[in-house]
Amino acid sequence: MAIKRVGLIKGCLPEELKKVLVSVASEWGDVVDDLNALQVIPLKGAMTNEVYQISWPTRDGDFSRNVLVRVYGEGVEVFFNRDDEIQTFECMSKHGQGPRLLGRFADGRVEEFIHARTLSAADLRDPEISAIIAAKLREFHNLDMPGPKNVVLWDRMSQRHKGIWLGYFRGGNWYVREGTITGLS
Repeated sequence: MAIKRVGLIKGCLPEELKKVLVSVASEWGDVVDDLNALQVIPLKGAMTNEVYQISWPTRDGDFSRNVLVRVYGEGVEVFFNRDDEIQTFECMSKHGQGPRLLGRFADGRVEEFIHARTLSAADLRDPEISAIIAAKLREFHNLDMPGPKNVVLWDRMSQRHKGIWLGYFRGGNWYVREGTITGLS
């Protein structure tokens, strides 16, 4: 079960994605005539998807618009159901929890790009920041989310425990190897 990496290359965007980007741009009053004018920046940190910041100049050229394009990875069904994940993201987006969903295409979605940074350990110890996180988590957990309400990960993993591909992080790099998971029953 390897996670397939597709890789977006400037000028080689899937047709469906091009249509979504042109639609999003036009909703914002921008015109993307030349798709080669799109700037595609690969981002790090996604575990099962490929994510890219895609930018284009605005009509007046004063600044660039930014969106995040998420291309779904393959071979992750042992960990979660992609359809449930998509439903959950759409619900969160609709309720203002996380980035807005701007468009979908067969192999992924276009999301609002949020300029942010990862919180540090010191940030998490700050009482004001911790209070904000707690309040946001309460809002999130009060949402009536679609999909199954039970934990399914362990059942899925125990059903497919032999020959599973294991990912692990060491020395700043992700590694994947075939292995066996035991003791899940």
